[in-house]
Amino acid sequence: MLTRGVREMVDPDRVRRLLTVLERYRTDLVAPASADHYRRRYLVQSAAQACIDIANHLIASEGWRVPENFADSFTVLEEHTVVEPVIAAAMRDLAGMRNVLVHQYADVDDTRVAAAVEHELGNFDDFARAVTRLLAEDAESR
Repeated sequence: MLTRGVREMVDPDRVRRLLTVLERYRTDLVAPASADHYRRRYLVQSAAQACIDIANHLIASEGWRVPENFADSFTVLEEHTVVEPVIAAAMRDLAGMRNVLVHQYADVDDTRVAAAVEHELGNFDDFARAVTRLLAEDAESR
């Protein structure tokens, strides 16, 4: 359950919009058009960024500790039992991949990106379910 006090409240509409964007990227990743390396890179980077944005919105709204980096955002969510350890670990890996895609674009191994897409799509779903569950619990507690 989310904590309350003098902090801002989580904006459930904003989080839902980001979850919708995440779902669109996730759906696009399994479409045949995503076989293009550049499109796949863009979709993975964008989906990862949506997850990071959701995590950081929850963290800031709740006044939890400031993450050291994007990957640490998922550790903070794990510390507050928003996500389970296995999901947090997968999302930290995804944040790392996002950083590689953004900062070392020319050196990206497209087979690694393709493997991540093939084997890790469920992590987006698991993360979205955890956040949706949190929003539902928060709405019930009001």
